[in-house]
Amino acid sequence: MRGIKIIFQKEMRRVFKDKKMVISLFILPVILMVGIYGLMGYLSDQMTENVETHQSLVWIQNEPEDLETYLPQLREVAQVQTLSADDSTDEIKQRIYDGTADLLVVFPENFSEQVADYENSQKPPEIQTFYNPSEEYSQAARENVVGLLESVYEKALLEQRFGNLDVVTAFTIDTTNTQSQIQDESKAAGRVLGMMLPYLITILLFAGTMSLGTDTITGEKERGTLACMLVTPIKRSEIVLGKLLSLTVLSILSASVYVVALVISLPKTMGSLGAENMSVSFNASQIAMMAAIILALAFLYVLLVAVVSVFARTVKEAATYVTPLYLIVIVAGLFTMFATTGTREVYEYIIPIYSSSICLSEIFSNELTIAHFLMSFGTTIVISALLTAGIVKAFNSEKVMFNA
Repeated sequence: MRGIKIIFQKEMRRVFKDKKMVISLFILPVILMVGIYGLMGYLSDQMTENVETHQSLVWIQNEPEDLETYLPQLREVAQVQTLSADDSTDEIKQRIYDGTADLLVVFPENFSEQVADYENSQKPPEIQTFYNPSEEYSQAARENVVGLLESVYEKALLEQRFGNLDVVTAFTIDTTNTQSQIQDESKAAGRVLGMMLPYLITILLFAGTMSLGTDTITGEKERGTLACMLVTPIKRSEIVLGKLLSLTVLSILSASVYVVALVISLPKTMGSLGAENMSVSFNASQIAMMAAIILALAFLYVLLVAVVSVFARTVKEAATYVTPLYLIVIVAGLFTMFATTGTREVYEYIIPIYSSSICLSEIFSNELTIAHFLMSFGTTIVISALLTAGIVKAFNSEKVMFNA
């Protein structure tokens, strides 16, 4: 145990005495995350405000005489140009295609007469719109104009026809029902957070481990300092455990900094996810399960990077070998990020890494059971024990440690 403590303290001093490493691991991430998410929120607000304040450029062909009477607000939200039935719309459509115009609305000829002659008509007259869905201004213009035509103009015509709209309404849905939505606010917020935070936590844990792990083992092999350490009276198994424990602590600290930065900056983007007024709370058992999963997962990541680092000859070679592992972690996180809610298969809770992401997600939504937690946690511990034994065996091999 004394040897483990010596190696652990040595690795911690190596990191915390290096100002550049402290800045890169614990300070720069906060600045970057807060800055990036703050900028994303600002740009999103600016884009929304820009679209909302933009006065759309709209052409209307065969405009009915009563349109402005019943719909005066149309010209308040858009610059309206009129076209007669004989005017060509090709140029307008090309401008919409190019993004220099927003919307073309084409009423059929004799629209008012067709509306009035509804008793003898086979079907109601059709109003056609032409817009560019890849342009925000054009998309917003169509939504606004169509919304006004359906909610104001059509209603006015029906009132003119029938006098009382109740006679053409068979039923309504939730007109007076103010309690239509039945949900657990905490669970709803947890599902929103559970969609992204577990993915980010698992990714950030591995990201913090990658550079530290390769430098701690392969870097020391390359510099020759590990060879000096191996000839000391400290057991090689203690050297292994000391390095692994220090890497795990540093990995968790690095990931914690990212998570704190996310918590600070995330409210700027929560509005777009529909959870700006939601809160999440955890009980003691959920906190304990979350801590256990993160600790076990961090240790597993350290072991995976350590296995690669032990057998690599240079730091550059180790970084190359670690990249495929990083991609696997990303893919596993994506599966949980975009998974649908519902009953999961039992085997999903024994898949390394993937099961940890699932459990973290279900903790946020208050759906994780003790049985599923034990299955995932137990799988991670068993694999970690096997990898630890393999690394200790590799450290006892002169061929591996001295690149013979």
